[in-house]
This record gives sequence, structure tokens and C-alpha cells, in this order.
Amino acid sequence: MKAEYTVEDFKGAIKNPYYSKLNKEVVVAVRHEVYKIFCDIGKQNGVRPEEIMNRCLSSYAKRLKEHDE
Repeated sequence: MKAEYTVEDFKGAIKNPYYSKLNKEVVVAVRHEVYKIFCDIGKQNGVRPEEIMNRCLSSYAKRLKEHDE
């Protein structure tokens, strides 16, 4: 394993054919103020706000599931 990778290292890579099956696109109504917070956090960390929201929802869902068990 290399310490660092470059774009050239992935030149022959192929996209994951199962990626679309791993995610389900849904529409969720979020207040503008909440979305702005996720956008600000995303800018600070170089991550899309949707990714941060997904991580938050996943974490919260896992805690809810553990609480129910």
C-alpha cells in the first residue's frame, strides 16, 4: 500500500456497478436555516452538505435502532 495515491494510480479504475443499488434517492423537506448550517459545515470540511446530512441521519438512525433493541 502506498503512503499517497495520485490520479494516475486510478487511471484504469472502473466505477462500482453496484453503487446505484447501495443508495436510494429521496426528497426530504429541510428548513433553509438547517440546510445553511450543513452547507457551512461542508465548506469548512470540504464535504458536500448532502453527505453530512446522510452521515447525521445514519448515526441518528443507528442510535434509535439500538435504543429499541
